[in-house]
Amino acid sequence: MTRTLENITTQFNISATLKNALTSNAAIAATAPINFSLNPDLTSGVSEDQANRALDYSATIASAGTLVIDLYDFGSLDAGAGAGADALGQPVVMEEIMLIAIYNASAESGGNLEIEPDATNGWTPIGSHTVALGGSLKPGGILSKMNSDTDGFDVTDASSHRIILTANGGDVDVRIIVLGRHDDDESSSSSSQSSSSSQSSSSSSSQSSSSSQSSSSSSSSS
Repeated sequence: MTRTLENITTQFNISATLKNALTSNAAIAATAPINFSLNPDLTSGVSEDQANRALDYSATIASAGTLVIDLYDFGSLDAGAGAGADALGQPVVMEEIMLIAIYNASAESGGNLEIEPDATNGWTPIGSHTVALGGSLKPGGILSKMNSDTDGFDVTDASSHRIILTANGGDVDVRIIVLGRHDDDESSSSSSQSSSSSQSSSSSSSQSSSSSQSSSSSSSSS
């Protein structure tokens, strides 16, 4: 069986209008629009603008509690189909991350969400976002990083693969979505597919040869 990631859609849209009105006459004003839109065309695979693994996980972190996430194999997370498995029950391993989004889904009275590389084998691309540094996520806040280049955010098992989430000042409802690639070497994935195709071709040739021998044997008997 071949796993793919289909119908990938990410949209980043920013729209606003700067306005400076006269104090004496608000109807007279200078305006300047700001518009930004990014809608990358993403497909399934392990190359540029591609991903073939995904995990969507939600949890509640008790006040002053922590949640450590292993971004390599998600071994401690159960998204509903078993620890370390995606929604289809298949094991998730990511050697590269293309997109990660972490959302503080708490109500307004919820706590702040701190996000950092873990002290053990911390994943440094996430950066440090804490109350002390002024970068924690209040309820409704989201941290998202995307790198759709051929070289995405690298994840290295046993050295750079763990982040820690901390609930500061109250319970935090958190949702994490990660899109990634199971292989950070495009050539090795292509070689693997070619090898499989070659084996399939070889098997077909072998079956054809067997059929020919069987036919020949039948002709001799006649």
